[in-house]
Amino acid sequence: MKQLEQLIATGEGYQLEFKENIDKSLAKEFCAFANADGGKLLIGVTDAGEIKPLNITNEMKSGGS
Repeated sequence: MKQLEQLIATGEGYQLEFKENIDKSLAKEFCAFANADGGKLLIGVTDAGEIKPLNITNEMKSGGS
């Protein structure tokens, strides 16, 4: 947990992105990291760095938004 807190404390940047929810914009983020030097995508973290629990639905598991 400490490593996660340290990552969040550094804030978003070239190789770190926060996404509060799972949605269709994830594909863009994956492509951006793949076309750059890679990076980390923290799902369930707001832009302000707050950890938010996710409710993973069957629709999300099957690729819906």
